[in-house]
Amino acid sequence: MTDLFSYLSEENSEKEKDAEILKKEDTLFSVHEITMLIKGVIEPKFTDIWVEGEISNYKKHSSGHHYFSLKDDRAVIGCVMWKSTGDRIGFEPDNGQMVKVRGSVSLYESSGRYQIDVKKIVISGIGELQMKFEALKLKLFQEGLFDVSRKKKLPGFIKNVGVVTAETGAAFQDIKKVIHSRSVYINIYLYNARVQGKGTEAEIVEGIEYFNKHKEMADVIIIGRGGGSLEDLWSFNEECVARAVYNSEIPVISAVGHEIDFSISDFAADIRAATPSHAAEMVSINVKDEISKLSQYETRIKNQVGYYFQYQHEKLKGIENSHAFKMPADIIRNHSLILDNLEDSFRGFFSDLIKNENIKVNNIESVIRSLNPDSVINRGYAIIKDGSSLRIITSALKINKGQKLEIRFKDGSVSSTAE
Repeated sequence: MTDLFSYLSEENSEKEKDAEILKKEDTLFSVHEITMLIKGVIEPKFTDIWVEGEISNYKKHSSGHHYFSLKDDRAVIGCVMWKSTGDRIGFEPDNGQMVKVRGSVSLYESSGRYQIDVKKIVISGIGELQMKFEALKLKLFQEGLFDVSRKKKLPGFIKNVGVVTAETGAAFQDIKKVIHSRSVYINIYLYNARVQGKGTEAEIVEGIEYFNKHKEMADVIIIGRGGGSLEDLWSFNEECVARAVYNSEIPVISAVGHEIDFSISDFAADIRAATPSHAAEMVSINVKDEISKLSQYETRIKNQVGYYFQYQHEKLKGIENSHAFKMPADIIRNHSLILDNLEDSFRGFFSDLIKNENIKVNNIESVIRSLNPDSVINRGYAIIKDGSSLRIITSALKINKGQKLEIRFKDGSVSSTAE
């Protein structure tokens, strides 16, 4: 590390004059004067420097400005990062982080403290690409592009798979090999896109948009490539790719690099696959395994059905041999006896009823016979009627002299005239 005092040893003639003034014992300075002299010595020498240290006492003010200290094992220096700079750094500083800051040293007169006005800050050990990666990741996260709630599920049955990658790349070959070995019925459609180098991100975006315009070709889209360095995989860390993945109406699987590699498209995709081969396994069904499973299910079903019928057969035999099963026959016999008794009672009831009715009828007949005029006549009486109207005459006072009469006897009638 450059020695701080090497800067002070390179004073120009003007600063030498100031030093001469400071040596005079009879010179008296105000606090402001001596502070301004120190300020004039320090600030011009440290206008653009890099300082590395650990963040401590970090505070983000409500104004948006950032205040913190940088420390090592021997010293501490204060830092201020204004809101305009803080809004551009792409990550949130935190206590304990090792960082490198670029800025200028200034002396704050009112407190006599010097500090670094930070113009740029990076996490130590992270290069520019990684910083760009983290910044974009934070930005898209804050916009909601990584929200789990908006991620789409894969269809239950996939017949068409769209793949966006290089035709000659190992990724496409792995995807074809895995899918065809597991599900020969799946159709694979390739959108040939370069996946490394300047401008390749546009081709990846075009591939995603192509399948969204031709949905009959893709139930799901796989984007990705084989492994490589951060620079090699950078096409999948571009903002335009992340937004195309997010806006896709078809579920997207991001399969970039190896299992340890992560890209921005992984976070934006509906599903992240560790490798292209893993993505192929996600969209395909191992037909052989499924046939084996069906065979196992068939055996299990047959066994279960057999056990069920055997159980029911034994249960039925138990019922047949139980007293409870014989009870219905006894109940039927008992009811037959009851029915016979009811029938006898019914017959007796109606027999008595008919006899009573016959007696009543005979009595009525006797009354009717007794009231029959013929019965009276048979006992020696006669019935006298008016000869013209044939009305019965019941009183002698109703007969006039000379009136024609008809007298009925039991064995005939005679005509006469009243005297």
